[in-house]
Amino acid sequence: MRVLPLRMRILPGEGLDSWLEALGRRNGLAFSTFLRVMGLPRHYLTRPLVSGLPATVLRGLEIRTGLPAGRLDSAVIGSDFPFGPRRQRRCRFCPQCLAEREGRWLLKWWLPWTFSCTTHQSLLHDTCPGCGEGARVRLPGHTLRFPVGTCTLGSRLAPVCGTDLTSAELLPLASSHPLLAAQHRVDALLADPSTAYSVLADLNQCTPWLMHTINDTDVQSMGQAVRERWHRRPLATRTPADRVKPLGAAVNGVIAHAALPFLDPPNDSIAVHVVHELRTRRDTPNKVIPRGMTTEQWSQLSPGTQRRFLHAGDQIMGALDRVRFSSSTPRARVPEPGEDSANARIRHVPQALWPGWTVRLIPREGTKENLFRGIAAALLLLPGEPALRARAVTDRLGPHLPNAMTVILQRALKSGHPDVLTALCNLAHHLDDHGSPIDYERRRRLIPAIPISSDQWRELCFRTGTQPGEQLSAKTTQAPRYLNAQRYLNQLLTGADLADARHPLVLRSAPDRSRYFAFPPSLTLDQRDALHQHAIGILHDLNIDEPLTWEPPQECADGLDLPGRHLDDIDLKEVRRIVITEQRAPREAARELDTTLTHIRFALEQVPREPREWGRSSSLGSWRLHQQARMVLTTTFLQREYVDGDKSLAHIAQETGIPRHIAVAHARTLGFAIRRTRKPFPIDETWLREQYLGHKRSTLDIAQELGTEDETVRRRLKHLNVPLRPPGVHSRTIMTKIDTSLHRDIRSAAEGTLHGWLRLHRFQIAMRFPSLDSAAHHLKAEPNALVTQFQRLERDIGASLFERAAFGRPQQPTPQGRRLLRHLGTDRVQALMTASLPHDDTSDPPDDRVLEAARAKFRVRRSPGPPTPFNDIAVERVRITKPTLALLRDLVTRPQKEFYGAELIARTGLDPGTVYPQLKRLERAGWLTSRLEDDNSWMNRATPGRGPGKRRNFYALTAEGIRAARHETQHRIKGRASA
Repeated sequence: MRVLPLRMRILPGEGLDSWLEALGRRNGLAFSTFLRVMGLPRHYLTRPLVSGLPATVLRGLEIRTGLPAGRLDSAVIGSDFPFGPRRQRRCRFCPQCLAEREGRWLLKWWLPWTFSCTTHQSLLHDTCPGCGEGARVRLPGHTLRFPVGTCTLGSRLAPVCGTDLTSAELLPLASSHPLLAAQHRVDALLADPSTAYSVLADLNQCTPWLMHTINDTDVQSMGQAVRERWHRRPLATRTPADRVKPLGAAVNGVIAHAALPFLDPPNDSIAVHVVHELRTRRDTPNKVIPRGMTTEQWSQLSPGTQRRFLHAGDQIMGALDRVRFSSSTPRARVPEPGEDSANARIRHVPQALWPGWTVRLIPREGTKENLFRGIAAALLLLPGEPALRARAVTDRLGPHLPNAMTVILQRALKSGHPDVLTALCNLAHHLDDHGSPIDYERRRRLIPAIPISSDQWRELCFRTGTQPGEQLSAKTTQAPRYLNAQRYLNQLLTGADLADARHPLVLRSAPDRSRYFAFPPSLTLDQRDALHQHAIGILHDLNIDEPLTWEPPQECADGLDLPGRHLDDIDLKEVRRIVITEQRAPREAARELDTTLTHIRFALEQVPREPREWGRSSSLGSWRLHQQARMVLTTTFLQREYVDGDKSLAHIAQETGIPRHIAVAHARTLGFAIRRTRKPFPIDETWLREQYLGHKRSTLDIAQELGTEDETVRRRLKHLNVPLRPPGVHSRTIMTKIDTSLHRDIRSAAEGTLHGWLRLHRFQIAMRFPSLDSAAHHLKAEPNALVTQFQRLERDIGASLFERAAFGRPQQPTPQGRRLLRHLGTDRVQALMTASLPHDDTSDPPDDRVLEAARAKFRVRRSPGPPTPFNDIAVERVRITKPTLALLRDLVTRPQKEFYGAELIARTGLDPGTVYPQLKRLERAGWLTSRLEDDNSWMNRATPGRGPGKRRNFYALTAEGIRAARHETQHRIKGRASA
């Protein structure tokens, strides 16, 4: 490779194109000819000489011109420099700098963001003042005819311009001009290429938005020259060709002046403030991307700039977008397409938010706790998720949740606590960074729905000195404690949301939810500790080496203003005084302690409760007696006392204080043979015959005299072959004949019966009341017993004595009953009745006050009340009427088959207006599931020439519905339904 004989040094800051032109002039060659001699690629444009030459070409030039290796790297612009989408083919210039450097051009004049000369404090020229074309757009020609610093643009049809660019008018700027300050910041950036490239690339993407946002007021103080050039800028509203026109130096300077404070800020707070001020001018609320910036431009912004834009737009974006982009946190960012942070995070998130964070985040008023816990937990999946539809993300954890997420967040914002959004994002980031010691996804999969059996629950309660609670019965309205214990353990282990209808232990109604909320505070500390130990045992059995519970640290909320306090920031003594000692409502405690009802409810779980003292007749007392029997009635003790000592178990039970039936059961468990007989009771046989046969004494009288039991006397008589009189009351004096002069109905009711006079006495009093219920209350008898007695009275007399009461119509005696009442009212019959009845069986006649109260109560219709829940069938119980019973009897004969309404009507003969409402009621209660007829079946049923008609709705019994239907049909008399 030949070395160039005549050389020139390259000036500091000079561009390669300028140096090559000067070198060509020095060697007496035109510019284009010199490039060909040097072996450089020939272009008709000038800029590729400073931005498009490969490194191998530069190294060859250095060798031929005698320059040190790498010297030309500072004379060119890297190929990756962000020139921007607008064509910047021209070179700006400062006339005075060009004159002082003898026509040598600076490299930085090629840069789009070099717009002013800081040396001469002037605005750079964009075009030649003579021809109006961009300087050095095309390769300089006629370099041997014209001096340096001359515009040589021309063509075959137009002469060369020949304007001396060094004599162009200077465009001065004041020393304090904003554009000079902006140029100084750009020059400082260019000293660090990596930072400069990032900032200037963002500046290119923000340029369209800033041209749309900057107004005339911003340039008012920048001088006449800047204002005129700003008003002549190409706008996006013009033709497409105008959209890519290069921007002038003044326009670029104004844009850089507006953008550098947030693209290269001293701190982020200043940058966010600047962007916020700009965005509030023309932005649309609830938008993430600023108005005037395209999605492509937004996506090409650096993460730091995007973060500043998100911080600035935090107050105008929608609540869900603020969570998705974490716009209120230092980690604000736009998720990359294809990110799947929700699936990675879901295993660390419970279905219901942790209790401590629920207390801190839930608004004071207007939000249900279970709804907030479910929605807040689901929202933890949203930060960093690229999916635009929130339900597409949150349904992975809570598909049962209503479309109320935005409403819940808005309530938190309107309550004056916007930091709730920041706390949710911080929690999500903490889970991303540190994970969780608990894998909730695995627990939801492995933990059984029923984590404690009924036997384990009873044993646990008895060990802790508490009652397990009774199963549901006809008179019980409280849900069993065992069911709530299952729910408590399941939620403790898995963080489940018990409002999810898919959960086997779902809370089915508001009262059910209230009873469950009251369950944890009702536990004693020993009982709660035992439940926690049982839960730890479940984890151990499943080989899950995790803590029982965990919550993210409270440091995630440091410096945030949240609606609630720390879970432990409450005076438990005050909570105990208000709720337990003074028996006031928890809501009053929340109001007095200035906190939320949720905080009080969780605090009550930490308040110690003393166990009650239960008697021997309770289930706990029975368990303690069984434990006592195991300790006292050992094999050695029973062998010594029962077998060798010939003591009866009754005697042993009396000595030890253990009930006989428990002693018998325990002895049988230990393998001892139970003696069922005793030594014969000594009775004189001759005396017994004389008393029973001669004196006609009853076996009961004889037994009482001998100090034994009636059955003992009867067995001895059988042994002696003495014929026994018929059992019962046939030998009593009350069974003998009465005065035949009494009315026939009275004799029929009282003669030969055991309690005839009592029935007549009660009938006489009952007929003064409007109903049997009110009469039974006065007589201190059960209504059913009174009905049975009067039915017997009517059967003995052989006629109906009164008409039964109905609502609005009191009971009335029939003519036969009125005749009977007249005869009973005579003095003779009253005296006979008083003599025949024991004093304890007589009742005083009601006075007027009692009768008036009974009539007033009779006139008020009583609500039947809701049906009582089942014991262990997980469906809601419904009221069973006669049509409902007929429908259920038909369904249990074919429990696994689907059916539709018309088919069921044809089989049962019930009215359609009855069947369809019943089916909807059973479906709402969880007995049935339904589906619409599929398209093929629907179209195949169509009559030729007519449409298919209405789709059928197919029903089927659920597994629990089958159990419930069998239960209801098996527990009712055929042909009769009860509520």
